[in-house]
Amino acid sequence: MDDSTPQQTASRSNRDEELEKAFVSDLIEQPKQLDKLARVILTLSFVVPVLYALGLKFFSGAEGTEASTSGIWLMGLAFLSWFLSLILSLLALLSGKGKRNTAAKSSAAGTKPVNVEALYLASARSKRRRLLAASLFCFTGICFGGLTVFSAAFPGLSSMQSPANFVLIRGSEFTMGSPETEVGHESDETQHQVKVNDFYMSKYEVTVAEFRRFIAESGYRTDAEKAGDSYVWNGSEAVLTKGVNWRHGVSGKVRTKSEENHPVVHVSWNDAVEYCRWLSEKTGKWYRLPTEAEWEYACRAGSRTAFNTGGNITTAQANYDGNYPYNKNRKGQYRARTVAVESFEPNAWGLYNMHGNVWEWCDDVYSGTYYDECKAKGLVENPGGPAPETGSNRVLRGGSWNYDAEYCRSASRRGYTPGGRSNFVGFRPVFVP
Repeated sequence: MDDSTPQQTASRSNRDEELEKAFVSDLIEQPKQLDKLARVILTLSFVVPVLYALGLKFFSGAEGTEASTSGIWLMGLAFLSWFLSLILSLLALLSGKGKRNTAAKSSAAGTKPVNVEALYLASARSKRRRLLAASLFCFTGICFGGLTVFSAAFPGLSSMQSPANFVLIRGSEFTMGSPETEVGHESDETQHQVKVNDFYMSKYEVTVAEFRRFIAESGYRTDAEKAGDSYVWNGSEAVLTKGVNWRHGVSGKVRTKSEENHPVVHVSWNDAVEYCRWLSEKTGKWYRLPTEAEWEYACRAGSRTAFNTGGNITTAQANYDGNYPYNKNRKGQYRARTVAVESFEPNAWGLYNMHGNVWEWCDDVYSGTYYDECKAKGLVENPGGPAPETGSNRVLRGGSWNYDAEYCRSASRRGYTPGGRSNFVGFRPVFVP
């Protein structure tokens, strides 16, 4: 039996009505506030990527290939803003909004009494659902945002050696070597007819980041690490320098984070072969170094001129010593370092830095007379170079950042000991379909 006085009953009734109105008001206004905030952050999520793109354009390095710190943070902010907008939009639209509005309308119209306790419990459950949803989306947003920032900070870790970054080179017949009239022609470049089959070649030279992953997963020790030294170009000659290995750049100093997407150097032919073996085991495809014929065919990309850019080349098209231009061309820039592997325009196949940046290892044994032997045979199909017992040096192709332009010609070739390593030699793999 209720012993309350009429005044007490009326007081409780008034308090209940006030609580009902407060709950209803809160549950009506809160989604509106969430909607407004969601629209603001959704707008930011579209604006920030634009700012990021501008940041890359105006705050990147000279070659336009390395993400700036400003760009990295802007991209991270863009992703976090995007996921925050999703959180708030979902909360505003899906967190029991329909039920709350129905209750609010019923109360306002006076057609149905609202149970304060039930309304309170429903509100608490709704808040818990919102908290759980917010936590889930925040965690997802942070993960995606973190991955984006990490990829921008360490661009090479996105793996240039993924299958998507290999180009199918359709095989055909071509003239290998250079004519005697070509400026820079040497006696080991005798022209001869060659036919190669289809193969896939990496768009890019293997990066520092990719080689770092190989070392971490395989535990392999490079020739430079075993010997404790590597050759460093000092401006006039290559000097054997102690303590230098694949972790170091052209200066002999440890690579910075901004150089993770540069070609790895101080790697020998043996090291490159081991990398290809590891990549084969990891992916199930047969990766290897390109044959010399495959390399030149891919470099030329249908051209018959000294360079795949035409009869001449500039330092706006490749990274070489611009103090020594080709065929009386105007002097260019001497960067005195490597550049990121996606620098400059690719050739017609979509391959980057086939001229300059670093010399690239080929699978073949080097011989100064091998081309003459091939010419005597007529058309040679898929040549793999001289027999291993005829010599030990392996072929280098493409020229590098510290060489004259003429050494970057499509036909230019050099031989180097398979254990040799220096700050101007790298590699790129191929695989056969």
